[in-house]
Amino acid sequence: MSKLLPLVLPLVLGVAACDGYPRDANDSTRRADEHAMRVGVSHDPPFVVASAGGREPAGIEIAMIRDLARAREADVEWVVSGHDALMRELKALRLHAVVGGHVRGSAWESEVGWSLEYRLRPAPQGPLVARRLALPPGENAWQLVVDRHLFSDDAALGAGPRR
Repeated sequence: MSKLLPLVLPLVLGVAACDGYPRDANDSTRRADEHAMRVGVSHDPPFVVASAGGREPAGIEIAMIRDLARAREADVEWVVSGHDALMRELKALRLHAVVGGHVRGSAWESEVGWSLEYRLRPAPQGPLVARRLALPPGENAWQLVVDRHLFSDDAALGAGPRR
């Protein structure tokens, strides 16, 4: 047994150290739960409709965020602005997500985190459209929370949420 101890001890300590992973580098999950989910909104109809005059935003992705907040018993603070301004705020970890206006291959592609891809049908007879939510970089636990919620009712992640 004493010969096995040097081999087993590092393994046991390594497994014990993994408790609580994934983690957020800057506590996004805790901040969302204790304060509110701060979500950037960029006008991108029909997925995101940023209304003027202080009205709440609307659209398919807005409903998805409201569902996530309701499931977590969290409030949502909507931040309406231009896409690049919102992405700068997200990268600086001042937002929990940005919805609307994302283009594949943009300069933001490697600067922030992204949810798993999901597919939405913006019109009853229209095609499915691939979409993603922009998430703060390095906030791995928060990304897992979002992805689990997006796909919680689906048999396979590849199918995307049913909308």
